[in-house]
Amino acid sequence: MSQLTRLSQTLIDEPLAPRPSVEDLWTRSRRRHQRSRSIMAGLLVLIVIGVFSITKIESTSPRSQTLPNTTTPNAQLASYFRAAGAVPNVTLQAVGLPSNVAVPTKIAPSVSTVATNGVVSYVGAEYCPYCAIQRWALLVALSKFGSFTNLDSQILSSSTDAYPGLASWSFVGAKYSSPYFTFEPTELTSSTPSDSGGYQPLEKMSAAQHRAFNKYNPQGELPFVDIGNHFVTLGASSSASVLEGLTLGDIGSDLSSASSPVAQAIDGTANYLIAALCTMVQGTTPSLCSTPVIRLASKSLVTGVSSSSESPGVTTSPTQPPTNAPLSVWRAWSVKEHAFLLHAAANFRSPNRACTVLKISVTPNRYKKTTLGIPPGVTAWAISLVGKCPPGDHGKGLSKSP
Repeated sequence: MSQLTRLSQTLIDEPLAPRPSVEDLWTRSRRRHQRSRSIMAGLLVLIVIGVFSITKIESTSPRSQTLPNTTTPNAQLASYFRAAGAVPNVTLQAVGLPSNVAVPTKIAPSVSTVATNGVVSYVGAEYCPYCAIQRWALLVALSKFGSFTNLDSQILSSSTDAYPGLASWSFVGAKYSSPYFTFEPTELTSSTPSDSGGYQPLEKMSAAQHRAFNKYNPQGELPFVDIGNHFVTLGASSSASVLEGLTLGDIGSDLSSASSPVAQAIDGTANYLIAALCTMVQGTTPSLCSTPVIRLASKSLVTGVSSSSESPGVTTSPTQPPTNAPLSVWRAWSVKEHAFLLHAAANFRSPNRACTVLKISVTPNRYKKTTLGIPPGVTAWAISLVGKCPPGDHGKGLSKSP
């Protein structure tokens, strides 16, 4: 055997790697398949997680863009309510204290009403036209100390009462937040007539609210506003006639126009309400409370009479001058008489609750000759009423003399 043959024979007889058996080959094959399935399963899990993450990001991103701005609740309100809640201070100053706006009445807190000392309470009804205008003034005033949400129940006042169909809203469901005080509104009835007469009931006063209502408002006037048991308003503080024929948008727009009748009535009322609300603030007082018009309104709250140099008091009828008084004196009397009767008309309620006032207005009469001691050329004023009473009542309680 040659040398080469001997060397190769060793490799043939003793291979470098032992040959695996058939069973070993099947075992190795199963292991490779298992590893492949594990790798594929892992990759599938990663792909699913990735797809889920992408889907989640895509589905949550747009939703986050539509979340309400919780730092500015008024942004949720309709444009006309935002306008009422953002009447500029310069507009309130320009409006001042008009002579045909009533001054809130100062009251003395009692033990029976102490539970509502830190509360601004409103009691009204959706059908009530006088409530329609007082709500606007409350919205203007209260928005200076806090913010509203959920003012979305748009309503019209009764179609059969004085000043029918006035555009307003309901406080039902509304929320108010303020660091200074609590606001508790109650709408007693809706503007929907009930089968038994009157209107369908809505909300009930709380026990504490009811005690204050009975004590300070024994005649049950609506609306009733109690500012911390320090000041109250009974009925509307200004004539609801300024809202006739206007939409909510019209009213909201007019509130920032100081010369408009709407601003004169609503912002003028709000100035007195703001002055009253300032008395409830504990700690640092908002700068608004120190503005000239609010300081002037604060003085009027103490005396009960408007202290504006341009706004004579309207709580009593002015004394009629003698017939031979100068014409300038008579003209001044006419202006004061007009302001007094506008205030009286805004707060007139028929003594006979069975009767309904359909329309009330202050009408002029310029005499051509001396009449009732009034010389010719002087304008006298009178309240004109239109109403209805049940058969046989003959309109008792609806007559109103000049």
